[in-house]
Amino acid sequence: MLNKSNFIIIMYHHVRKKKDKFFPKLISLDFKKFTNQLDYLEKNYHIINIKDLTDFIHKKKKPKKKLCMLTFDDGYLNHYTTVYPELKKRNLQGFFFPPSKAIIKRKLMDSNKAHLLIASKVPITKLNKELETLYYKFKIDKIIKLEFSELIKKYKHPFGYDNAETILFKRITQHVVPEKLRKKIFDSMLKKFVKISEKNLAKNMYITKRQAKEMLTNGMIFGNHCHDHLWLEKENEKNQQYQINQGLKFLKSIGMKLNNWIMCYPYGSYNKSTIEILKNKHCFLGLTSVNRAYNYKVDSNFEIPRIDCNNVFEY
Repeated sequence: MLNKSNFIIIMYHHVRKKKDKFFPKLISLDFKKFTNQLDYLEKNYHIINIKDLTDFIHKKKKPKKKLCMLTFDDGYLNHYTTVYPELKKRNLQGFFFPPSKAIIKRKLMDSNKAHLLIASKVPITKLNKELETLYYKFKIDKIIKLEFSELIKKYKHPFGYDNAETILFKRITQHVVPEKLRKKIFDSMLKKFVKISEKNLAKNMYITKRQAKEMLTNGMIFGNHCHDHLWLEKENEKNQQYQINQGLKFLKSIGMKLNNWIMCYPYGSYNKSTIEILKNKHCFLGLTSVNRAYNYKVDSNFEIPRIDCNNVFEY
């Protein structure tokens, strides 16, 4: 056992069945593994709902059994087609965090553009070669004062579940390329290698507003994951305010009550300004992507860790 904590919060992204033909190489948790996890969690934990959570946080109600909370990031269509029916069947409540722009505007998040390119039939080495070409085409070397070869030395190292080439692609597109140019690079690469319109990709990637309303009506909970899915720590306070406000506007539009609303930081990214904004807007909790169990005696309500879904059986 990695941790003897009495409370774990699990972070899920894609949960898909093997027969799913939309970019089969897209990294996801297999549905069978997901149901096996639910079997294990139902046996060993009390999977909480929003009332259990508020009782625990506000009333300091001591649990009779170890607690578990199920969270699902990014508003993926498989949350509606695969996760939601299974939770409903088991009478369980999930907490879902879609970025509002993806749902309302049907626009791909930058992170998903990267995922789709990596999951395409194009070798990652070829993607990185094209990335290098565009890096110089858009004169990014002049902006950040670094040659592409220097970025290779810095970032081309395996990390987590990704090989060195994949990490190189992710790090450069996420952390090196300026945001406005990142869109141009991704759009250029998607047009060249994927050849499917952004509208059709988004249609197969994200839930709709109608689906979100149905899930909410049937007991699921929705929280704030901002609008553009940005690294909040890199944004000024004004844009952080905008991102959070747009997320709240979306929650209100689907009928989610805003008392005890929950924030889930995109990329797990936030800073002191983010927390101050959340406090002023009467946010209930802030969820990070720090991969460990929740120590409710120590962790701040705005810096709550979650365990990766691949680590469930280790707790």
